[in-house]
Amino acid sequence: GFSALENVLLGMTFARGRADPARAKQLLQRVGLEHRMTHKPPMLSVGEQQRVAVARALANRPKVLLADEPTANVDGANQAQIVELLRQTCREQNVTLILVTHTADVAGQFDRVDQLEQINRAWTNR
Repeated sequence: GFSALENVLLGMTFARGRADPARAKQLLQRVGLEHRMTHKPPMLSVGEQQRVAVARALANRPKVLLADEPTANVDGANQAQIVELLRQTCREQNVTLILVTHTADVAGQFDRVDQLEQINRAWTNR
């Protein structure tokens, strides 16, 4: 497996054809993993693995980020940290965040919440 740093770099390489080690390190610092950059997935907790995934997703400066259950299988402390990280980073980098969650506590932490059943009704009534 790849280390946390290699994981973020690989995402950059696939998307852009080149990697930016300085940006990858900066993102891992941003998600609180500066001391775990060389660790491979089995050496990371589930919460740390989720934070590596967030860093990888933000590595290419997306305009829109789809986060599908980013807080699944993590404890409350990691859940809060991941939610705050997504909110703050997306706000700072002007990224539109589409977050899929089944957890009301997570959904309630965002300014705008659209429930799928509401969206489906609006679409069908066109």
